[in-house]
Amino acid sequence: MKILKNGFYFLLLLLVTITFSCDDDDDTTQISGLDFVVATLSYDGTEIGVLPTTIPGNGNILYTVDFGATPDVDTDVIVTSGPMVSYDYPDEDGDYIITVTASLQGVPSVTISKEVSVTFIPAPTGGGGNLGPIAGIWKLAPEAGALGVGPALNDVSWWSSSSDDVATRSCLFDDEYVFNSDGSFQNVLGGETWIEGWQGAAGEECGTPVFPHDGSASATWSYNDAAGTLTIDGTGAFLGLAKVYNGGELGSPAEAASSITYMVTLSDDGLSMELDIEIAGGGYWSFKLAKDAPFPLGTWKLAPEAGALGVGPGLNDVSWWSSSSDDVATRSCLFDDEYVFNADGTFQNVLGGETWVEGWQGAAGEECGTPVFPHDGSAAATWSYNDAAGTLTIDGTGAFLGLAKVYNGGELGSPAEAVDSITYLVTAEGSSMELDIEIAGGGYWSFKLARQ
Repeated sequence: MKILKNGFYFLLLLLVTITFSCDDDDDTTQISGLDFVVATLSYDGTEIGVLPTTIPGNGNILYTVDFGATPDVDTDVIVTSGPMVSYDYPDEDGDYIITVTASLQGVPSVTISKEVSVTFIPAPTGGGGNLGPIAGIWKLAPEAGALGVGPALNDVSWWSSSSDDVATRSCLFDDEYVFNSDGSFQNVLGGETWIEGWQGAAGEECGTPVFPHDGSASATWSYNDAAGTLTIDGTGAFLGLAKVYNGGELGSPAEAASSITYMVTLSDDGLSMELDIEIAGGGYWSFKLAKDAPFPLGTWKLAPEAGALGVGPGLNDVSWWSSSSDDVATRSCLFDDEYVFNADGTFQNVLGGETWVEGWQGAAGEECGTPVFPHDGSAAATWSYNDAAGTLTIDGTGAFLGLAKVYNGGELGSPAEAVDSITYLVTAEGSSMELDIEIAGGGYWSFKLARQ
């Protein structure tokens, strides 16, 4: 079986039904209808999820999932009672045998094995193409006010989450809402999510996901840009909180809606969205989601810290000069500059009314001042990222990262010398990146950026 990806995701269902019969038809003497779903959960195609089920379901059954990646050790073997489990395969193409065994005390075990071909998709090199504003993986934004409820739209005065809730409700904030490019949708909840009394929990707490809000729904999504709505179709599929639906809040899992439509507002960079949904009595729930975007999509700035930029005689050596913690304030016009990597491959320097200007640009000295052409954000520019080479290239005369004067092999003497392409060495980790670029005499400039 081949797992392929078009855009961010392609979901493939493996539905293999094996029925075991015996003389006694009692359900307790057999495991019937063993199926499992296989899903690609990462942009690069290497994180594979498996969701095993039986028909009818039985919460006492244990499923042992062997992902077949490490035959000599059991690091790729996971035991679950139902929620989807996942495994990260190596960043390369490969064929694997996934084996699922269903076990129940006093009953013969049942096993299914299937071959899966994992196709590694390298990071996009030209902006990743335009896959639309919704497709991808989203989570609740890790911030205060990520979810809240109130008596009217844009009013969460009844209750809203605090910054502490990001940790105390971590099982909710790590839930993934996966919008696949083929129109399918998944709630990827892991072993725990936030459950409440209406689901049978003793209170509001982290616990095992409860059917049908457990990620097992066969669901789809649709986005209406003109209407500003996002619809999730599939009983048990949801965004934000499982209990919230159009017109109210659930009283039991059996009341789960088959379709939910949210009002949606997307940020300009497409990396955050706010969802609003009306409940009973004119109240509204609000959810703020953040997109798990591939590097380097989004808006970046110089990291507000000492050593955010510096220069020295060699790579990883800024002994000639580096910025201090005080420079974050004294050069605030530089530290607030935005470097915007758009999903369509375009790039922008967003400098505002002031940026850092120097003598080579006609300034009296080094100071905050009006941006000078062509390093004023007016360039029609693009970006490309080469993961294998560890390079990030900005194409467009006057476009740059860090400092306008720095280019491959030197520093500009006047704005007229502006180059049409600059390539930086890049090291990325999470929401930070370090850029290095060689200048004359073997020296290197270094810039540390933080994703906003």
